Amino acid sequence: MDRYLGLLSVCVYFLSLFGCALVAKQEWSQNYASIEGVRATNARMIDGNIRTFGETAFREGTQDTFGPAPTSQAIVMLPERKVIRRVVIHSDNLKKFTVYADKGSEDWEIIKEVNNVTSNPIDLSVNAPFPTDKIRVRVLGTTDDASLRRGQRRRNFWASGNRRAPAKIYEIELYGYQSAKVAGAEDAEDPKGQSEAELDQLLK
Repeated sequence: MDRYLGLLSVCVYFLSLFGCALVAKQEWSQNYASIEGVRATNARMIDGNIRTFGETAFREGTQDTFGPAPTSQAIVMLPERKVIRRVVIHSDNLKKFTVYADKGSEDWEIIKEVNNVTSNPIDLSVNAPFPTDKIRVRVLGTTDDASLRRGQRRRNFWASGNRRAPAKIYEIELYGYQSAKVAGAEDAEDPKGQSEAELDQLLK
């Protein structure tokens, strides 16, 4: 009897350790967007102050186009690759958008699509199966789009130019699991000054 109780105690002990390990994996990391060396389309999107905001940017040459309305975007560039599991966006006019992660060499993969925002902040669980150093938010709709188009029609019958309003983003936060480690992440840092040039190139 004592032998069985001993075995049971050992099993319970190891199960408890396994359970603790699972819980540890679910603990969120620090906000990757707040670490040193991070760059963004607008620095106010990652300054840690939810009272300041930056607007998403339209690609160059789309300000006076006809046809399909161009989209704006925000890009956050990390100094090293991370596995992203959670994205939090603070915005009071963002309505519809897509989140992408860069697999490398601007090979963007969709990791989340949101068709109707119902809360602020927008807390998203994502599952990017690869480490990345760039996250892109592509804005497909805001609560200001309708008023923007009405104003354009009053000024110009043909309503040329951007027919989507930019999103106002107060903060973008990026998280992984606290215990997650990315192999080779230490070797993934960009050369000094390169991240700013890459960001400019992405917005062209």
